[in-house]
Parts: sequence; structure tokens; C-alpha cells
Amino acid sequence: MTDILALAASVVSGLAATLQATFPALVDQPGMPDMQDMRTMGAVSAAALAAGFTQGFAGFGSTVIALPLLVAVLGLRVAVPLGCLMALAINVALVGRMLGHVRRGPLMVLLLTSLPGMAVGSRLLSVAPEAWLEGLLGAMVLAFTVFAARAASVADDAGTLAPPAHAAGSPLRHAVTVAVGLVSGALGAAVGINGPPVVAWAMRQGWGRHALKATLAGYFLLAGVGIVGAQGLHGEITGRVLLLFCAGLPALAAGLYGGHLCFGRLDEAAFRKVLLGLFAVSGAGLLWRAAGLG
Repeated sequence: MTDILALAASVVSGLAATLQATFPALVDQPGMPDMQDMRTMGAVSAAALAAGFTQGFAGFGSTVIALPLLVAVLGLRVAVPLGCLMALAINVALVGRMLGHVRRGPLMVLLLTSLPGMAVGSRLLSVAPEAWLEGLLGAMVLAFTVFAARAASVADDAGTLAPPAHAAGSPLRHAVTVAVGLVSGALGAAVGINGPPVVAWAMRQGWGRHALKATLAGYFLLAGVGIVGAQGLHGEITGRVLLLFCAGLPALAAGLYGGHLCFGRLDEAAFRKVLLGLFAVSGAGLLWRAAGLG
């Protein structure tokens, strides 16, 4: 596990360096944070630790738990690209062991249809009023909370995955996949959370548990690369974002490792209930803040 985390840090740090070299405008020395600002660095480390632990233990929710704290301290236009880089690092660490179970055909369709959405979402992050984006982020956090609670309830009652919504290969099923890709790509680039529509879509495909987890992990990893690249092209991956990301990497790795160690040793059902409660409070807080900003 430690080796995997080290690989994740290396890969994503290399990606950040490549982005900075490819897009010289990323370097914004006047906006670089003061490394002595304990509030900022403490918030980034706490968000990274929470994100890593949540994903390592529960298998979902890293961005949902981290972004509200990051937004409160850094503002949305710094928090979203920073959260996307953290999510990318986590997915690099988690995806390697599951490649054999990935459903490559649906994954590629979903990724290709996400690309136009990523371009739109990155543009929105650059120009849309921050209050609107915070409201959208809060709504997505609450939607994710409701969906995760319902999915957990169905799993507890039935112990099985939902059946596919449409016959394989039908035009309607392809249209739904295209729509999910577009919406997910736009949401991921604009507010940093692209999970709810993709997870809901995947759970309706009738796949086994391993294929479901592997395909979702593959999508979030590759979509994360696309989202970070689109944000870089629109000037959102700034020097400040890169510095904060590097500063949060140790806490992110520690959280992932801690969540992995605690998995199976703590009451997972109770932990998920607490997590869903935190999601709900975070989403409501973002909506309240957005109303105040507006």
C-alpha cells in the first residue's frame, strides 16, 4: 500500500509539473500563498487527510468531504482545481489492482462524451458568478448524499445490484450514456464533483460488483486527467493551486493509508451514517453561503 501511495504522489506530481511546463501562464507568483499561513495550510491538510481516509475506508466521497472545507477557506476557484488534483492522486493509488474487471466499451463511450462537457464546465468555472457555482456545488453534495443513502438502503434490503434500465445496445441506453457523460464532464470541471450521474448510471447496468467498482475507478481516473487538463487550459491550475496540492500530499497519503488500515476493523455502517450526515451538513452550508454571496 505504501508503494502504491508513493507511486500516486510521483505520478500526479509529474502531471502537475507537465501542466506547468505546458502552460506557462500557470505560474502566478503574486498569488502564491504564504507558507506561514497556518489557517490555510491546516485547512488544506485537514481536507486532504479527510479525503484520503474517506476514500480509503468507505470507497467513495473523497471530493464531497474535502471541497466544502476547501471552499470555505480558499474560495471556489482555488478549491475546485485543488480538489480535482487530490481526487486524481487518490484514483491513481486505487485503480491499479482492478484493471482486469473494467468494462472498456462503456467506459470509452462515457469518456469520449465527457470531453465536450469538461470544456463547458471549465469555461463556467472561469466566468460564472461564484455564488452560482457554490450553489451548484451544494446541490450536488446534497444529491450525492441522497443517492448514497438510497443506494446503501437498497443494498442492505436486497443485497443485489439494480437490474439494467434498458436492453443492452438499445438506442435509449446509448442516449442515456451520452447524456451522463456530458453532464458528468461539465460538473467535474465546474464544481469538482462528477460522481452522482456516473454512479447512478453504472448501478443500472447490471454488472457484477468487481466490474462496477473497476469501471467507476477507471472512469474517475481518466476523467480526472481530462478535467485537470481542461482546467489547466483555462488557467485554473495556477501556481498557488500546485503549491497547495504539494503541501497536502503527505496528509492525503496518510489518510489513504489510515483508511485502508481501518477498513474492516471499525463499524462500517455507523461510519457511513456519520459520513452521510457530514455530507448533508456540508451541502446545506454551501447552499446557505451561496445565498449570502448572491
